[in-house]
Amino acid sequence: MEEIYRLWLAAVPSAIPEDEARIHWNCKDDPTPTLDEGLRCASYLYVGSWGDEHEPENLHAGQGHCPANRLFSWLFYIGTIDRYQVPLLSEELVARLVELYRPRRGDLPADAIELPRLDGFLRQHLGLYLLPQEAGPETYAQVLR
Repeated sequence: MEEIYRLWLAAVPSAIPEDEARIHWNCKDDPTPTLDEGLRCASYLYVGSWGDEHEPENLHAGQGHCPANRLFSWLFYIGTIDRYQVPLLSEELVARLVELYRPRRGDLPADAIELPRLDGFLRQHLGLYLLPQEAGPETYAQVLR
């Protein structure tokens, strides 16, 4: 049975300490009080989903056979290379994410929002910290109480 991955973006209002970013990116269950509070206060946008067939054969940052997969792989890359971090949403990051989200000739069919919705969300949250999530705000409101 194929795995389905969903991508939500969470715009978190405060910086996340490196040790908590490491826990997040490594999918550990250790306590992350700053991150948990940030996710409770975050703004969320559902971006899309993908399956195993959308994964590239050779894993490279920003690759993938659908827009949501490319965004996730790029955010993972910049969140884990050099040091563990939650990326700050800057004009440069917005431009890169918008470019990665544009449909490509080799894309496979996948659930995805329209590019203007993504662009608007990112621009509205400039200066916040951006995290990919597998679930939306309702899940975090319940789980993180």
